[in-house]
Amino acid sequence: MNAVVFPSKIRGSAEAPPSKSYTHRAIILASLAKGRSVIENALISDDTAYTLNACKALGVKAERAGTRITIEGSGGALKGGGKVFVGNSGTTIRLMSSIAALADGDTLFDGTREMRRRPMEDLLDALKQLGIEAESLEGNGCPPIHVHGGGLRGGTVKISGETSSQFVSSLLLACPYAQKPTRIKVIGGLNSKPYVDVTLDLMRTFGVKAKNNHYREFLVPVGGYSARKYSVEGDYSSASYFFGGAAVTSSQLAIEGVNRNSVQGDKIFLDVLKKMGCGVTWAGRKVVVKGPAALKAIRINMGDYPDLVPTLAAVAAFAKGTTKITGVGHLKFKETDRLKAPAAELKKTGIKVEIGRDSMAIRGVYPQKPRGAAFETYKDHRMAMSLATLALGAEGTSVIRDAECVSKSFPGYFQRMKKLGAKISLN
Repeated sequence: MNAVVFPSKIRGSAEAPPSKSYTHRAIILASLAKGRSVIENALISDDTAYTLNACKALGVKAERAGTRITIEGSGGALKGGGKVFVGNSGTTIRLMSSIAALADGDTLFDGTREMRRRPMEDLLDALKQLGIEAESLEGNGCPPIHVHGGGLRGGTVKISGETSSQFVSSLLLACPYAQKPTRIKVIGGLNSKPYVDVTLDLMRTFGVKAKNNHYREFLVPVGGYSARKYSVEGDYSSASYFFGGAAVTSSQLAIEGVNRNSVQGDKIFLDVLKKMGCGVTWAGRKVVVKGPAALKAIRINMGDYPDLVPTLAAVAAFAKGTTKITGVGHLKFKETDRLKAPAAELKKTGIKVEIGRDSMAIRGVYPQKPRGAAFETYKDHRMAMSLATLALGAEGTSVIRDAECVSKSFPGYFQRMKKLGAKISLN
């Protein structure tokens, strides 16, 4: 499917879609808990469906009705899952690999061609330290991944947090069912810390309190999760495309359903837009973003907020001056290389972009506008939505190829944008 986007303003109000990060983790914790859990307002997307299916493959009983998921928890007693396909959901394979270690048999995780390039070696090494045989079948540290179940022994485990915080989250989620308390020592720093905060927050919600020692080590007690009824909050990552659209078209837009006190790191995008000149005001659980007549360039470290970088790059294209984004070398290991891919597509619009080992610099064209172009998404959902953000404010028509990839995290994205006034044709 192609999305043809015409220059247009967006206005009015919209409900933020449910959080993908919270939905993944809620499904997993409810699957491990003892008893019946009900997850309300769950995000129903390609990625979360893969996580739910993976839990079912491990013997968990679950039913979905609309955005409600009812799960009969296993109490940590899981079965080997056989072969489990996870598509291109890096979150699913990384979080579920440690969960599969708790099973009484083997599980083989595989995915798409893109998934087979995602690094997993750090997590595999950590599982081996905890007494689990886990290996890459190709011997390159990437999927397919074979996890031999049998249970985690606990104790001290060392793991790098530089490639992905999901490795740490994976261990955190599983280790309450280890044979003894677990000390997770993070080597070499931890990127994307707020996603670990989401993990810890939801673990507390389901009854397990892990101790965080300045993100350098985590202490996880032995003890299972408790079933509960849980409602998923709105997703700041997905809402960023609405915010960005208002910014680049000098429009005003209200987004409802977001938690002002959320631990989601991507709420920082509101502060980023403020620095760039946008107006941001709150009224209860509704936030109003007003785009300025002229956006200002900024310099910012986005190491903890990788999912926002494509959107920020799109907004920066309209700013006066050069925006410098640092701390983002690990974006090379996402669904696509999220340094090279945004740079290549922005250059089509007349924007000058420079990429460093750990940085990206975007020279905005204010008072002109970027040109519309035919964009490649690289089958990356965040590329598709960030390029649509740019296209709204561009000069001339844009075409976004393979736009259906948005279903990975935000099904119905283009329909939502059309309701807000965006002129978009899908074909």
